[in-house]
Order: sequence, then C-alpha cells, then structure tokens
Amino acid sequence: MPGPHKIATHMPSKTLGFFARRPWVIILILVVPIAVVVVLAVTRDDSEALVIYNGRSHYGDEQIFRDFEEATGIEVEIRGGTSLELFERLRREGDDTSADVFVTTDLPSLWRAQDAGLLQEVSTPALVANVSPELADEAGTWWPLSTRLRVPVISTERVEAGSITSYEDLGDPEFAGRTCLRTSNNEYNQSLVADMIAKRGYAETETLLRSWMANDPEILNSDGELLAVMAGGECDVGLTNHYYLGRALDENADFPVAPAWPDQDGVGAHANISGVAVVNGTSKEDDAIALIEFLTSADAQSVIVDQNSEFAANPEIPPAAHISEWADVVIDPASNEAGTLFEEAIALMADVGWR
Repeated sequence: MPGPHKIATHMPSKTLGFFARRPWVIILILVVPIAVVVVLAVTRDDSEALVIYNGRSHYGDEQIFRDFEEATGIEVEIRGGTSLELFERLRREGDDTSADVFVTTDLPSLWRAQDAGLLQEVSTPALVANVSPELADEAGTWWPLSTRLRVPVISTERVEAGSITSYEDLGDPEFAGRTCLRTSNNEYNQSLVADMIAKRGYAETETLLRSWMANDPEILNSDGELLAVMAGGECDVGLTNHYYLGRALDENADFPVAPAWPDQDGVGAHANISGVAVVNGTSKEDDAIALIEFLTSADAQSVIVDQNSEFAANPEIPPAAHISEWADVVIDPASNEAGTLFEEAIALMADVGWR
C-alpha cells in the first residue's frame, strides 16, 4: 500500500549543484534586500525636501509654498488631504512619519495633534511679531495662519437687518421652519459647540442648542450648499463660516445673503483658526520654522486673504477689498480648553437631535 503523500522539502540536485559552484549567489540573495531597505531609509532621512502635510491644498494655495521655495531655496514637498485625514495619518505614522510641517484648516486637528504629542514647540521673534497675540498658542505648539468666523447669516430679501444679533437669536421662534444648519459631524460646528461649553458651561449650551433644534432646521451637507439654498429662497437664516459668504460676494456683489455679526457689544463672533505647526522629531526644524515665518509674513498673509476671503493672523493685513467693511468685527478666539471638550460637544449635539 502506498504511504501518505509527502510535500517535497528538498531542492533538485541540479539546483544544489548550481549553488555549490556559485556560493556568492546565495550571499547576494540574502544581502541585496537588506541593502535596498537601508538605501531607502537613508534616502528618506537625507531628503532635502521639506515635507508638508497640507490640509489647505484644496484651496489652491500651493503657490505660496512655491514662493517660499523661490525666496529661500528650500525645496518643498506637499502632501494634501483634509486636516482630519492628515492628523490621522500623522498619528498612525508616529515616529516614522516623513512629515516636517502640519498645516490645517481648523483648530480641532491642531488640538488633537497637540494632545497626541505630535507637535513641537517653537517660537522666534519674527513669529511673535507676525501674529496677533490673542490668536497664538501660548506654548508655541502651533501658529495661526488665518481666522474664520462661524456666524449667523440672513437673507437680505426676507429678513430685516438687525433681526439677529447673537447666537441665541437663531433659536427665536420667529425663525421656526426658516432656518438652515450644516450637519453636526462637521468640525466647524463641533468646534463652535466645544468652545461654547468651555465658555458658557454645559447647561447653557444645551439650552441654546435645543432652541435651535426647536425651530426644525433644514440640515445640509456644506456651508456652500447652505448659502445656495438661502439665496434660492428655501430658508431665511443660517450659520456659516464667513469666508464662504465672502467668496460668494466676490463673485456676485448682489448675492442676497448678509452676515449677522453676533455679540458685537460683548465677546464677539466665534473665531476658529487655520494653523501650522512643526512636527515633533523633524530633522529640518530650521527650515520648518523658516516656512512658518514666511507664511505669517505680510506678503504671504495678503495672498491668503485675497484668495480665500479669510481674515489674516497678521494684524497688519486688512480684509480683502470686497469685504473691507468687515474689518472691525469683534471676534472671540476659540479657547484652548475647547480642545478637551470635543467628545462632550459631539455627544451633546446628538442628544439634542442635531443630525
């Protein structure tokens, strides 16, 4: 009876003879892959390019980085994505990341990266001089590039100017069935609510959000969609980042929506921040700092303001010409404490029924 089938574990004699006559082949087979790995590692570590994880890439502002290359001779490599995507990438990569600089469109991603120990504290006289002190992180873990106000907006055709002067007014029963909001999973809304909890307390913030939800708002997917719906007459009041409206007005000065700046006799409008930070462990700290100094300089800040309708972090730079009348808006920069309250803010938004 034939025995059980066996899997061959030997080489044919001809193959063995080949290796016996040429032992150097075995050495190459073993050594070359290791050498390739070493070469790749050295290439990455010794690369002269400053690697930037850039959450602002979708704004088309890569030219600022090209201007930096021309001005300094420092080569730049940009890797784009949303701020949250790039934060998650940084977190996964840890010490193995190739990123030297992290650029975001919002504070939440900076807070998360800061809390995860992914960012390096830096400060120079130029940075201190370039940036409004009330906007900067005290420790220098990140630096602001621009401010973005999340504010109520009204239809200029169906709502009287002055009808809304605070965030509370969005909950006025007068606007029941006439309100639009963006989804609760948006970081700009989450940042606003976290900041409200930090400054107003949980109970007052809950009362405010429940008043908004009592008006049965239409929930939309983006600020751009919200403004389009308002212009089309489907709702009369909403909440948006100011620069979306600024861009719409730049394209059409008669766009029928206007900002309703909140709390101008008090703390002012909630200000989120687009910011930049040096990634912890970079071997190119000097180049990274040079980039941040450049981005906060007057020339680069003017480009950011003119292209995107954002407000500059550099106090020397006024708003773009098409929104020049917004120059004196009172703002309320987000508190660092809000960075620890995101989970609480998200849970509260779900609890009040904000989809």
